[in-house]
Order: sequence, then C-alpha cells, then structure tokens
Amino acid sequence: MILINVLILLPHLSTIIATKTEESLEHVIAEVGRDKLSPGKYLEQFKGEDPKKYLATVGNVGIVLDIENYSGLQLEDPVIYVHAGYKDEKYGHPHNMGGTQQEVFLYHNKKRLQRRSAGSTSWMITKDGKPIWENESKVSRLHFMWDLPKYYCKPETVNTVSVGFHTHDKAKITEKLQYRYYDLHLKRARVFAHHNHFLARVNISRGCLPRVLLQFASTKKDHKSDQVASSIVDKFNPLDEDFSLLSILLLSAGVLMG
Repeated sequence: MILINVLILLPHLSTIIATKTEESLEHVIAEVGRDKLSPGKYLEQFKGEDPKKYLATVGNVGIVLDIENYSGLQLEDPVIYVHAGYKDEKYGHPHNMGGTQQEVFLYHNKKRLQRRSAGSTSWMITKDGKPIWENESKVSRLHFMWDLPKYYCKPETVNTVSVGFHTHDKAKITEKLQYRYYDLHLKRARVFAHHNHFLARVNISRGCLPRVLLQFASTKKDHKSDQVASSIVDKFNPLDEDFSLLSILLLSAGVLMG
C-alpha cells in the first residue's frame, strides 16, 4: 500500500521539485541583482555597445552567448567543441569566469556559404580555485550546447540550446569527450537543470543571429556570493541535503489532498 501511494505521488513530486528549483533560481537572481554582476574581459571591451551589432558584421548565422554567474563559485577549465561554424577570433575563446560575473562569447559562420553554427562547451565548477569533488572522486561541470540548424535561416527559424550538469572522474576533459555531450544534449535538450545545489537555465531567441542567455547559481550557503545579504536556503529548498524524502512525500500528499 505504501509503495502504491509513493508511485501515485511521484509525478506530483517531480512537478513540485521542478517548480521549486526554478523558484530558487529566481530568488538568487533577485537577491544578487543583475546590476551587481561585474563584467568579464570580453564584455568590458564592448564598452556598453551591444555585442550583437559586432556579430552582424562578422557572421550572418551565429550566437551571442551571454553568461550570468549569480554564485560565488568560479567556472574554470573551459573546453569547447565546435560542430559547425567557428569561434570568433576576438571573442570566441572561452575562459575562466569569476563569481558574480557576466561575460559574452561569440560563435558564427564568418558569413561563409553553407556554414551554420553549433557546438558545446563546459566549465568545471570550483570554489576558491579548487574543484568541488563529489564522493572524493568526481567533479561537476556545467555543460552548454547550441545548435542553429540552418545556414539559410529565416527570422522565424527555431534554434536549440541545452544546459546540464555532468560529473567526471577527472578534473580535465578532452575536446573529443565534449563532442559526446554536444550529441547527448542535441538529442535530449533541456533548458533548465539542477544537480545537488547547482541551478542553471538557458534560453535562445529565434532567427539567424540569436542571443543566448545562460544563468548559473547555487542555493548552498557556502556557495553564495558576497553580494547576497541572506541565503535562500533558509527557505524551502527540495534539493537541500537536510530535506528528507519523507518530508517531500508528505508535502506531495498535502498537494493531492488539497
């Protein structure tokens, strides 16, 4: 009987967790504030100009990847795999990002015929420059994938992006392995992801030169930015390690009973 009740509650549990984790991300963004994010070295070079204007001068199919890190963690050891198109010569080389930082990266087809833009990249998540190990054997990386499907695109062309967290046995991964995550995310694209206390969301507009917004945060106190006055983990957080399965099931039961 208990097993049957658990099976009944599981769909509601998934909905609750998905809703609450996205709410957690929104809370972090609101508490830190986009205006408090420091610009990365590429963004600084644009001096307030819209990077999309520059993109239009070098490619007719491509993306402006805008990354916002709302945590106090660092994103380091970037690895990129370009499946189609090219990295921009000036702004296309992924680099380390600090906590509470915003940066842009550009990828495009160099205005070449029968060329589009697609690929994947990942960063190792670190604290004070050290990998965050899981079970003393695996490290977490933030993975991002983009795919602009057509080189003859139109303003209504639908593009694909995906985000996810994956653990690795080694701190460093190769470009060959990064290709596998491009393929994985292309087949199973997700615009929101969570792993332990890590949260990430990505979205992309339609068309030939879309803007991509990738947001990263953590709900753990030790991971919060100095910009945050109070941590959201004091509120309900289904990912918190102290929140028991029994508590979640009881909450789900309450939802079912109204």
